[in-house]
Amino acid sequence: MESSIRTITILTVTFILTLTSCTSDVADPSTTSTSGVSTTTLQATTTTATNPVTTLPPSTTTTTMTPTTTSSSSTTTTTTTTPDPDPGVAANVTVGIGGGSGEVIVEWDRGSESDLDRYNVWYSLVPGGTKTHLDFVNHDPSAIGPPAYNAGSGRTAYVDFPRAQAEGTECYQISAVDTGSNEGARTGEVCLPITPPSVVSGFTVGIGGGSGEVFLTWVRGPEPDIDHYNLWYSELPGGRKMLLDSVAHDPGALSAPAYNIGGGVTGYIDFPRDLVNDKQCYQIAAVDAASNEGARTVEQCLSGL
Repeated sequence: MESSIRTITILTVTFILTLTSCTSDVADPSTTSTSGVSTTTLQATTTTATNPVTTLPPSTTTTTMTPTTTSSSSTTTTTTTTPDPDPGVAANVTVGIGGGSGEVIVEWDRGSESDLDRYNVWYSLVPGGTKTHLDFVNHDPSAIGPPAYNAGSGRTAYVDFPRAQAEGTECYQISAVDTGSNEGARTGEVCLPITPPSVVSGFTVGIGGGSGEVFLTWVRGPEPDIDHYNLWYSELPGGRKMLLDSVAHDPGALSAPAYNIGGGVTGYIDFPRDLVNDKQCYQIAAVDAASNEGARTVEQCLSGL
C-alpha cells in the first residue's frame, strides 16, 4: 500500500514537473504533506505586463465621395456677324452759284457702296455755323427729283433756292446714308467761294449827242452773281479815280442815265463834260452779290476828236 502511494506521488511529481517546464514560471508550486502524503498544490501566479497596454482610439475611416461626372461631348457653333460699316465720306463737293436769281448749286460724287440709299444735305448761313438738315437726296439717279438732279459723270446736284449768293457764306456739308440707316461722316464744310467777277469786256468811251455828253458802253459779265458795276472817273489820264456811279447788272433794273442797249450791252451817259482829247478818263469794274469787286478795266479816255 505504501509502495502504491509512493508510486502515485512520484507520478504526480513527474506530471507537475512536466507541467512546470511547459509553463514558464506561471505557477509557484507549494508542497503540502498530509499524513505522510506529499501533495503538491499549484499556486496561481499573476503576471503583470511591464509594458502598458496602449488603448487605440477607434479607427476613423473617412470616405471621400468623388462625384462622378458624366461628360457629354457637345459641339457649339459660333456665328460671327461682321458689323455693317458706315458709308464713306462723299467726295468732290462743290458749291457754286446757279442761274443768278438766288440759286446755289451743291454737287458731289455718288459713292460706290452697294447699300447706299440717300444723301443728307446740311446747311448753315455762315462758315462754322451749326448745320441744319436741309434735305435728303436719293442715291439712285433714276429716283432723283427736284430740286436735285443727275449732273452726269456719276455726280448729283442739288439746287438750293432762294439764297443770297453772297460769296464766303452759304455753307454746306453732305453725308451718305445706307439702307440700314447708318449715316457716314459728313464732308468738310464747303461755302460759296470768294471769287471776284472777271474784268468787264467791251468797254468803250466816246462822245454822245455832241453837247457835252460822254457815252460809255460795256458788255455785261457772264457770272451769275454779278450785282452791279462801279464806274470810276478822273479828268486827266492817270489821275486818281473817284467813284462816279454804280449801275445795275440786271437790264430790267437799269435807270437813267444808264440804259439797256440790247445784245447784252449796257450804256451810260456822263453829262456835262468838256469834250477834249485825252481828258475825261474812265474805268469800270463788276461787283458781285457778296460785294466782291473785280479788277478794273484799263483806263479809257476821250480821244480821236
